[in-house]
Amino acid sequence: MNIVTASSTPIPDVSVIIPTYNRIAMLEEALASLYAQDYDGTVEIIVIDDNSQDGTAQVIREKYPDVQLIALSENVGAAAARNQGIAVSKGQFIAFLDSDDLWEREHLRSQMSLLNSKTVTDTQLFFGVSDVFIWETVKDIRYKKSQKPKLQYSSVLHQLLAGGSFISTPSAVVFPKHVLDAVGVFDKNIRLAEDTDLYTRAILRGFEPAFTEQASVIRRKHDSGQAMTIKNIELRIKNRLDALQKYYPLAKQKLGNVKQRQIHSEIYSDFARYYYEEKSYGRWLKLLFVSTRYSSPLFVLRTNWRYINDFFGRIISKLKFAS
Repeated sequence: MNIVTASSTPIPDVSVIIPTYNRIAMLEEALASLYAQDYDGTVEIIVIDDNSQDGTAQVIREKYPDVQLIALSENVGAAAARNQGIAVSKGQFIAFLDSDDLWEREHLRSQMSLLNSKTVTDTQLFFGVSDVFIWETVKDIRYKKSQKPKLQYSSVLHQLLAGGSFISTPSAVVFPKHVLDAVGVFDKNIRLAEDTDLYTRAILRGFEPAFTEQASVIRRKHDSGQAMTIKNIELRIKNRLDALQKYYPLAKQKLGNVKQRQIHSEIYSDFARYYYEEKSYGRWLKLLFVSTRYSSPLFVLRTNWRYINDFFGRIISKLKFAS
């Protein structure tokens, strides 16, 4: 891999955008995984320090002279930080690497091979998505996760509006630069699920994900400032309902028989499962009841049968044990 610096004249094949905030140790591990890539193209590396207080900017300046550093004077959030990197990027393709994620050696090579392959007949219409390994660092558990939409949804767009993104991390995505030129960058006013919003706009403009079906990204699940927690579920519900209100008129034709009320119901059902998995059963039941306001109880029962069956199974087991 040939690294191109800001002062270099060749146009790089890929610009790698890395936003970071107070994660210098993880950032260095992410950079190590980037330097280890077996990709034979040219790459520029852009790190956006979102006003970290752990000496991130100084470490990058001293140890990584080939990295283009953007050191922000105030914290602006991941979306705006990525946008700053995109604005100065020169690559024909844009790859994102979150500072707490890692890339396997073949990540860039497999993504670029896919986007330039004969199986993708027109690279003007696609962006690349790889599968991921989820690494639960506290328990030291690692497992593969497919990045394709769930079968319960009729289309990619249906999944994005009803169930959120099927892409676990932006680190698994490579965009041709012209896609971002066409659909715009991240919405800096969205502090959660800003990547889902970007993918939705891309799909609405006619672009489609192309899947490597190869797990080449490691997403670390840890306790250090990650977005999805039980504390922000209500805010995430609001964000998704706002997105439905905003995009459904544009998506209606593409969605076919999937009506807005059904998606409304599916949003509440989808977030209910987070409460169930956190054993917050009262909140889980509340969201299921809200879900029935927008679709039939039978539909809610069918789409949530796994959790409902498990819940009553637990109750029956406790009653048997008590007797």
